[in-house]
Amino acid sequence: MALQACRYLWEMLSVPPLRSHATVSLANRDRLQLYHADRSVILVSSAINFSNGDGKDKFIATIIAFHCLSLGTLETRIPKNPKPLLQSKFPRTYEAVQQGRELHFSGNAEVKPFKVKLVDAISYDPAMIVGRSTLVLNATSSRWPDIPLVVEISWPTSGRVSETDFLKKANAMAVGDHAWAANHLPRVFYAEDVAFTSDPTLESVGQLFEDANIVNGKYVYERRTLRIIIQERLHLLESLTNVRDIGQVFLDIACGTWTLSILDYPPTPV
Repeated sequence: MALQACRYLWEMLSVPPLRSHATVSLANRDRLQLYHADRSVILVSSAINFSNGDGKDKFIATIIAFHCLSLGTLETRIPKNPKPLLQSKFPRTYEAVQQGRELHFSGNAEVKPFKVKLVDAISYDPAMIVGRSTLVLNATSSRWPDIPLVVEISWPTSGRVSETDFLKKANAMAVGDHAWAANHLPRVFYAEDVAFTSDPTLESVGQLFEDANIVNGKYVYERRTLRIIIQERLHLLESLTNVRDIGQVFLDIACGTWTLSILDYPPTPV
């Protein structure tokens, strides 16, 4: 049953990719057990036994607790009665909202608000509590109408250095004799780390582990950040058909690796 519950959780966290947590329940005759998972941990409740006198009371308390949970996803739906949505503990600091196949971004000081339409997935590494669960999709946007885009959505550990920081450093180094490297670096048009406040369930679980007294060891809870990067689409190596072009690519890779190794890791004199 536990394996089946994990399967349900894995599927719920895979669609949509902006979901921060999910909860499922397993019923076995007169017993009910809850499994809650976010990107770092799986919590299992004690079984609610309806054969006991307090089973009904525990079930009612569970429904009330579910009502207090945040939605767990940044996908918005406009109900007929908007009042329940306004009362929900929705994250107040999000920068992107998914609506169907579109991502709505509020922009920043350099980029005005815009929308991105998701097309199809290039690669996907679904995960529940291990890995970043990185999803890369082809996309288009009226903000950059003539440029094919890719959107990378992932859940890295909070504090992990973003890929955009490495690209900025590489672009800064691509001058003089190394100016050729700029032709091999993708352009990043927008990057955003969605930080969650203390209200949503994702952060509440993290605080729970900070204050918990764990028996027989210590569990280190990894807080997660929703990271979204929009950059230009690159060409796949397999799209090359000319032997000379393929050889040039491998030569550029070899030269680039050798150059970086000399710059970052100078050999120790013997």
